[in-house]
Amino acid sequence: MMLRKALFLVAAMTAAPAFGQTAAPQAIRTDCLVRMSAVPAAWMIRGYDPFGTEIPQATFNVTFINDGGSECRFVPLFELSQPPFGLSKGTGKPIDYALVNLTDAQDITPRAGRSLRTPSLRELVLAPNESKTLLYKLVADPDDVREAGTFTQDVMIEAQDRSFRSLGGTRIVLGLEVLPSARIGLAGAYSMNKGQALVDLGELRTGAAPVPLQLRVSSTGSYDLQVTSANSGKLRLGSTEWVVPYSVSIGERTVNLVSPSQLSGPNGAGYHRDSLPIQFMIGDVSNRRAGTYSDVISISVTAR
Repeated sequence: MMLRKALFLVAAMTAAPAFGQTAAPQAIRTDCLVRMSAVPAAWMIRGYDPFGTEIPQATFNVTFINDGGSECRFVPLFELSQPPFGLSKGTGKPIDYALVNLTDAQDITPRAGRSLRTPSLRELVLAPNESKTLLYKLVADPDDVREAGTFTQDVMIEAQDRSFRSLGGTRIVLGLEVLPSARIGLAGAYSMNKGQALVDLGELRTGAAPVPLQLRVSSTGSYDLQVTSANSGKLRLGSTEWVVPYSVSIGERTVNLVSPSQLSGPNGAGYHRDSLPIQFMIGDVSNRRAGTYSDVISISVTAR
């Protein structure tokens, strides 16, 4: 009896691994399971200059992998993690954008919170262990850009079958990086010669020169103006030593031309489009030789 009991116990112990081995095949997956690889996970349009000529756009790709044991049929859709729709930095009006599936030439922008599923959206079919990569383009609306900064929106890209069942998904960040940028130009009485603006001050008389001239500044935010005079605030007769002192005011602020000067523009976020009057004040012109007196003023702008 004792021998039989011992043999029974040994048999029971050695049978347990055999039972486990026969159950292993039952763990093989037979359903569809979609895994997505979006690299990078942040779809950022980098270095956009709102005063440049480039359109704010960039392309990205997502690889879809069937990790399941059966065929997968689905449509990739985008869904907002949190409304409202648009790229935002937390304040102000969001920037409109579009998402396009370039592989199939389909608009999948989640304007209403989710990509609109229409009969024209083509299904993606993946056999077990098969993968396919789709190319997407993100385009931001340049007319909605009002200031510098980084504007983002969190979205979920989801594989949805015909029964609107989710087969897998991953989160990505859509974004636009707007660089601080500024441009300047002139308006009024001037002409151009070899890339330089020529301002005719007329017959030199002491006092304000009757020249209507404005400096126009466009900026994504606050800005600074740098002003330099080649002759340190003197109009010179050719290469002679004959000079006439003068000064300049920009936007009712007098500029020191003896050395390079900096003028700070208005503070505050958001676009600035300013028209600043430029006035020339001529000093003593008595006992000066006749001729044309001139100077070269350089004005540059830096966005903050």
